[in-house]
Amino acid sequence: MLDLSAFTTIKTMDSQKFEIQLVKCLSTSENYILKTFSPDKDYSHYLFKREKKLHSTLSHPNIIQYIQDQTLNLDKKTSEKLILMEHAPCGDFFTLLTSYNIRNEQIARTFFHHLIEGLEYLHSKKIAHLDLKLENLLLGKNFVLKISDFDLSQNFDEERLVSNGTANYRAPEVLDGTCKNYQAADIYAAGICLYILMTGTFPFAEDEGANYKSLYRYDQFMQQNDFFWEENELLLDNQITFSSSFKELINQMFAQDPSQRITLEGIMDQLIRTKN
Repeated sequence: MLDLSAFTTIKTMDSQKFEIQLVKCLSTSENYILKTFSPDKDYSHYLFKREKKLHSTLSHPNIIQYIQDQTLNLDKKTSEKLILMEHAPCGDFFTLLTSYNIRNEQIARTFFHHLIEGLEYLHSKKIAHLDLKLENLLLGKNFVLKISDFDLSQNFDEERLVSNGTANYRAPEVLDGTCKNYQAADIYAAGICLYILMTGTFPFAEDEGANYKSLYRYDQFMQQNDFFWEENELLLDNQITFSSSFKELINQMFAQDPSQRITLEGIMDQLIRTKN
């Protein structure tokens, strides 16, 4: 049972989808994150049950640690759900990239390696994340990337896809509602994360009116692949030269047919081969 009297609130970090608070344990002075699933928001209790069922079973250095949960009965009919979890003191990668430009393939690959190790563990548990994005990738102690937010995750054996993902991160089969291979959808989204870590921008947008630096859509990437890479180096003011190994990896992660997309094992082999 989570004893709320053992913690003091430092600040509210977010209140859009859920209330996310930074709290301190009074006895140890350790900081934690308290995530509140409010009863006045649609599907809140359903998302709590999903996160508790899946996230609470996970323990890995590249995944935010689930610690405890509690249900607070507000009255006879309503209740508030709480989850206490590990705090990543360096924040999320979206915030980090708006403050600092990485634009270094070696650094991007290092963090991407962390992501793939976390994803390998997650998939070994027959769980797909299905909402990988920079906001859900946190930087913990010792600069270790950690995957967070599992309220939209699913077991491999669930027939119906629950999550629609996030615009410009989601695989084409998620966008058109035909996704059956949840692992491949995660790999596509991980590829988007890698590209942004490398460049600071999305590779392409879902619609022409999106306010992103890239002028491309996914279909253009598939049809004019060589031109895509040449043009994007120009768009990035030639501050980046994409290596052949980087382009090969991204092309394989973005394969239109999910069955032809590179596997996590294949990705790790490429990372090890490139490092050596």
